[in-house]
Amino acid sequence: MSRWSLCSLGPKATGLPQCPHGVPPGDLQRGQGPSSPGTKPQSFPGPKPSLAVGILQRSTQDRAGHGEMPQEFTCCWPGCFKLHLNSRPESAHARPSLSFEAHLALLPQSLMDAQNLRIEELLQKVKQQQYKLDKQNLQIKSLQTLLPAAALNHGVSPDPGPRAYLDLPEGCHQLFLAGQQSSGVFQVQPAGSQPFKVYCDMTAEGGWTVIQRRMDGSVDFDQLWDAYKNGFGDLRGDFWLGLEKIHHLVQEGKYSLLIELEDWEGNSQVVQFVFSLGGESTAYTLNLLGPLSGELENAIGEFRQLPFSTRDRDHDLKADTNCAKHLSGGWWFSTCGHANLNGKYFRSIPRQRHERKQGIFWKTWKGRYYPLKSTIMKIQPAALEAET
Repeated sequence: MSRWSLCSLGPKATGLPQCPHGVPPGDLQRGQGPSSPGTKPQSFPGPKPSLAVGILQRSTQDRAGHGEMPQEFTCCWPGCFKLHLNSRPESAHARPSLSFEAHLALLPQSLMDAQNLRIEELLQKVKQQQYKLDKQNLQIKSLQTLLPAAALNHGVSPDPGPRAYLDLPEGCHQLFLAGQQSSGVFQVQPAGSQPFKVYCDMTAEGGWTVIQRRMDGSVDFDQLWDAYKNGFGDLRGDFWLGLEKIHHLVQEGKYSLLIELEDWEGNSQVVQFVFSLGGESTAYTLNLLGPLSGELENAIGEFRQLPFSTRDRDHDLKADTNCAKHLSGGWWFSTCGHANLNGKYFRSIPRQRHERKQGIFWKTWKGRYYPLKSTIMKIQPAALEAET
C-alpha cells in the first residue's frame, strides 16, 4: 500500500502551506523534509502542476489507468495538508469506497448542517433575551406609574402622593396593614391583573377600596356596557371603578361591601353585607353570601344572584322590561323597583313621574322617588373586617 502526501507547489496555491525557502517548487520527494545536498530529488513523472489540486487530479488518473502508484512521498513542508489514497488495485469483488471527490462533495452539506444548528441555538438565545426584555419593560411601566407628582413638577407638589411599592399591593387593605394611614389614590395589582389606580379610604376599621362615588353630579352615569366594565369618572370625585377591576379585587375570597347613603337634609345611613362577584361570562353576577348589617333594610336582593344590566345588555330579572332603559344607568336591577345607586343625579325631586324613577334611590330608606344627595360603595376582605 502506498500513500500520497501533498502541499502547495507554488505561490498561487489556495489554502495550502508553501514549500520553505530553498526548496524547488514542484518537487515531491521521500522523507520528511528537503533533499540532502547532492541528492537528486525524485520528481513525479509527467508535467508539474502549479497547484496541489493538479497533483491530486493526476494521481487519480494514474491510479485508474496505470495500477500501482509509487511509494509514500512526503511534501517539503511537515505541517502541510496530507491526502492519503489507497493505491492497491481494487478487485472486481471489492466493495467500492468513496472517492476523494465524493468526500469533497459531502463537505459543504456537513458545514451547512453545522451552521444551521448554530443558527437554531442563536435563535433560542434571542427568544430568551426578548422574553426577559418584555418582562422588564412591564416592570418599568409599572414603576413609572408610581412616580409621585413631585418628580414631574421639579420637586414641588401640594400632595405628597402615595408611597411607591416594588411589589404592588392587591388592594387598599394591604396598604393599611403596611402602615399607610392617609386616604388617597394608590396603585394596586390584584392577582392575575394589570396594575390600576384606586381610591383608598383609610379609616379606623382598616383600608377600604372605593368602587363607586356620587357627590356632585359631575359625571353622567347613564353609560353602556363597556363603560361600566372598564370604569369611568374621576377617582377623586364622581366615578365608577369598573366591573372587571372589581372582579379582580374580590376574586380571591369573600369581601364586605359597605354602602353609605346621604340625603339632602344631612342624614346618613349605611348598609353592609358579604358578597362575591362573577366575571364577565356571568354578566358580573352579584352573589349575596351573608346577612346584612346596619339599620337599612336590604334593597338589592334577598341572598340571591343578580346579574348586572345596562341599556345595551339586558340581564335583569324582569322579563318584559329593560330596567336600565326604564330607570337609567347600569345596576344589579333585580325587578327594577328596589334600588339604583347609578341613576341620574337630581338636586331636587323632579316634577315628572318618569324622571323621578330615574334618580338615585334606595327604596327601603327614602322611597323610590327621593333622589339621594350622595352615595359611596367600598369594599374590603370580609376576614379583615372581622378582625378589626
